[in-house]
Amino acid sequence: MEQFPHLKFVQKLIGRPRLFGGGKLSEATKYNKDHRHEHSENLIRTTSKIKTTWSKTLASRDRGDLAPLDSTVIPIFLQIDPDLLNADFDLQAFGIEIISEEENGFIVGASVDNLRSLDEKINGFINAEHGSGKIADLWQIIDGNNEDWKPQHILSTALLEKWAQIEDNVQYPVEVSIAFDKPLGAEPGTEKRGGIVRLEKYRKEQEERDERLRQRQTSFENFIRYYGEITSGIVELEDCFGCEVIISGKGLKDLVANYPFVFEVNELERIGGVTGGVGETENSDLVILAPEENAPIVGVIDSGLMQNHKFLEIAIDAYSKSYLFEDDSVADNVKGGGHGTRVAGAILYPLGVSKYQSPYQLPCYIRNLRILDKNNKLLHRYPAELLRKIIEDNDDCSIFNLSVNSTIPYRRRHMSTWAACLDQAMFDKNVLFVISAGNIHRNTIKDYIAAGKIYPHFLEEPFCNIANPGQSCFAITVGSINHATFEDESWESLGDKLNVSAFSRIGPGIWGTVKPDIVEFGGGLVVSKNGLNQIKESKATAPELLRSTLHGGSFNSSDTVGTSFAAPKATHIISNLKRLYPSETVNLLRALLVQGARLPNDYFLNPTEASIKSLGYGVPSLERVIQNTDYRVSFYNTANIRAEEGHIYSLKIPDSMRNPGDEYDILIEVTLAYTAKIRRTRQKVKSYLSTWLDWSNSKLGESFESYKDFALKEIEGEVTQYDNAARKQLTGINWKIGERNNGGDVRKFTRGNNSIQKDWAIIKSHELPEEISFVTRGHKGWDKNRDEVPYAFVVSLEILGNNIPIYESIRIENENEIRLEND
Repeated sequence: MEQFPHLKFVQKLIGRPRLFGGGKLSEATKYNKDHRHEHSENLIRTTSKIKTTWSKTLASRDRGDLAPLDSTVIPIFLQIDPDLLNADFDLQAFGIEIISEEENGFIVGASVDNLRSLDEKINGFINAEHGSGKIADLWQIIDGNNEDWKPQHILSTALLEKWAQIEDNVQYPVEVSIAFDKPLGAEPGTEKRGGIVRLEKYRKEQEERDERLRQRQTSFENFIRYYGEITSGIVELEDCFGCEVIISGKGLKDLVANYPFVFEVNELERIGGVTGGVGETENSDLVILAPEENAPIVGVIDSGLMQNHKFLEIAIDAYSKSYLFEDDSVADNVKGGGHGTRVAGAILYPLGVSKYQSPYQLPCYIRNLRILDKNNKLLHRYPAELLRKIIEDNDDCSIFNLSVNSTIPYRRRHMSTWAACLDQAMFDKNVLFVISAGNIHRNTIKDYIAAGKIYPHFLEEPFCNIANPGQSCFAITVGSINHATFEDESWESLGDKLNVSAFSRIGPGIWGTVKPDIVEFGGGLVVSKNGLNQIKESKATAPELLRSTLHGGSFNSSDTVGTSFAAPKATHIISNLKRLYPSETVNLLRALLVQGARLPNDYFLNPTEASIKSLGYGVPSLERVIQNTDYRVSFYNTANIRAEEGHIYSLKIPDSMRNPGDEYDILIEVTLAYTAKIRRTRQKVKSYLSTWLDWSNSKLGESFESYKDFALKEIEGEVTQYDNAARKQLTGINWKIGERNNGGDVRKFTRGNNSIQKDWAIIKSHELPEEISFVTRGHKGWDKNRDEVPYAFVVSLEILGNNIPIYESIRIENENEIRLEND
C-alpha cells in the first residue's frame, strides 16, 4: 500500500434533499389556465388541420409509389413548458411518443392513435376535467408542412445544407436513428412480500415491450427495403435503435418528412488515426518486468500491434483479435511506425522508454483489438455496432483505450450512437473508455493561419471542436498540450510548453459539458518563419514513442504527435489506479483521475473559459492521483443514490490547522463522478440521463447540525427546519467554477452540467471551520422509477507553499470520528 493512501469518507446521513427552484407556474401556463377556452380552441384548430393534412398525404402516397405507412401514427411538432421536460410531463397520457427533445421545450413527437387521446385531453381541459390540467403546460402545437419543419430537426448540419440538391435516383449512404420510447424500470426483487407477483408482471411487460420493439424494427426495415437496404447491424439503446443504410434520394426525402419515428439522419463519417515517420532511435537498454499476475488488462482498440516488439511482448495478453473483414492479422501494418504500437507503448511507458530506470515493472497487460486497416482507417461501416461487439467479446477487460476519432467535430443536437453505446456500456458493464479528443490536420491549421487566424485563436472555430465519440458523457476524453517550447533560425513551436497543442480539438462538449476532461503530453507542432506557414512535427516537440518496425525504421523515436498519444498516458494512470482499487467502480477511477489533475500555469489560480475549453481540468499527476503527501490528504467514498435523495459527508479539521494567527493557503478540491442510464432522443445532460447528481457544501463557520437541517429537508421521516436569515450572514466558499454559470470564476461553465464535477478553492487556514460538510444530491431525470445510480465522491485538502504536515493530523481527527460513528 502507498505511504499516504486515500482515506475512506464518513457518510453521516441520508435524507430528502432541500432543492430550490421550480414549483412556480410560468407566465404562459398561467395564461392558459386563465383562458381555457381560448387555449383549447387554438389547439383543437391545429390538430384538426394536422389530421386533414395527414389524410391528404396518405392519399397521395398511393399515387406516388411511396412506402406504406400506418395511417394512425401522425408526426407532430409541439412545445411544452421547458421546465417540465423530464419526469414531470407525461406525453404518453396524450397518446404521444417523444421522438426527439429539442431546445426550449419543443418536441418532435408522434401521435400513435390519430390524435384521439390528445383531442380528448384538450376538450376535457375546457371543463377542468380530472387529468386534463397538463394541457396548460402544452404551450402550442405547430401547424406546418412536415417537409418544411422535420428536416430542420432531423438532419445533420451537413445534410441539411445539401438537402435541396438531393436527387431522387441517386443512392445515399446515411446513418439513421429511430425512436422507441418504451422504458422499463429495474427488475423487481423477490425478497419482499408480493415480489414474485411483481416479477411475473414485470416479465410480462418486458415480453410486450420486446414485441413492440420487434414490430417497430420490422416496420422500419420494410420502409427502407422499399427504397434501399440496411448495410449494418441494428444497435439498440434504451429509447431508440440505429443502423446504416443505403437509400435512394426519393426514399431519403420520404424517410425524413413522413416516417414518424425517425429522429436523426447523418452522413457517414471518416474515421482513423494519425501516422508517423521514420525517426531516430532513442537508445535504451531498459530491463523490464512483466506486470503483476493480477494487473488489469487494457484493451487497445486500434490498428493492431507489433506483438513481438521487445518492449511490448512481455505485456501482450494471450487473447488478441482482428475485427476487420477478411483480415485476421492482428499486426500493426500502418506504415511509418504503426499507430496501435505507439499507443500501447504510451500506456506502458508514458515518459518514453529511455526515461525509465532498470528494472521497470509494467503496470498492466495489453489486449490487442484491431479495428483499423493498414491505411489507419476504419472500414467497418457502423462503429457503434463494432464497439458493442468488442465490449461483449472482452468482458474481462474493464479499461479500453480508443485513440480513434472521426475527422470532423461531434454533432451538437443528439449524442451520437457511437458515443451513446460507450455511455451505456460504462453504466451497464462498469467499464471505462479513455478516448482521444481528436486531431486537426496540419493542412487545416496552415489554412487558418494563412487566413489570419493565428494560434491559439483558430481553435475557437467550430470545426476545431471535439471529434466523435469524444463527446461521450462518461468517457475520459483527453486532449494534448505541448511538453516543450522550440525555436531555431527557421522554425518555432506553435505554443509554448504547457500550452494546448495546435492540433488538439477543444470543447466545450455537447450541451456545454467540460470536454476534454483532462490533457496529457501528446506533442506539439512547429511553423516555419519564412512566411509560407509550413507546419510539421519536430523531434524537439514530439513525444518519445515505441514504433512498429514491420516496414523498417527504429523501435522507438520522437517523430509524430497527436491526441492519439495523449490518451494512453491517461490510461497508464488509470491502470495504476485499477491495480490499487480492483473492486471499485469506474466512477472512483474517473473521480480520482480528475481530482489529481491541475490546470497549468496561472490557470490553476485563475481559470478562464478558454482554459477550461482547451485543457479541461488540467494535467493529471500520477502521484496526486494514486496517493497523497505529508501536505495533502484525500477522502473518498462510493455509493448508490436515487433521485430526491441526499447523502451528507463531513470532514473534521484539527485545531492545529485553524490557529487564528496563521495565514497558510489551504487548497480544497472536490470531485463527484457518476453514471446513469441514458436516452439518445433527449438533448441536454439533465434529460439525457435517467438521474442526474450534483454536490454542495456548508458555508464557513456553519456547524454540521445547522448544515444538515439546511441540506436535507427530511431525515428519517422527520421534516427539518433551518434559520435562513442566519445562514445568509455566513460566508460561502469561493469555488472556481461554482454551482451556477454565474457563480464562479468561469462564467460559462456550470459544475452540475457534467457527470464529472470538479471544483476547487483556496482559503486561509484561520478561516477553516471545525468541520466542512458536503451533500451529494440526486435529481429527477427521465426515470420515473427512481432507480439507483452509482457515484464516487472525493475531497482533498492541501497546504500550499509551506512544508507543514497535515495528513496525519487530519487522518487521526477523522479516524476518531469514524470510531464515534461506529460506537
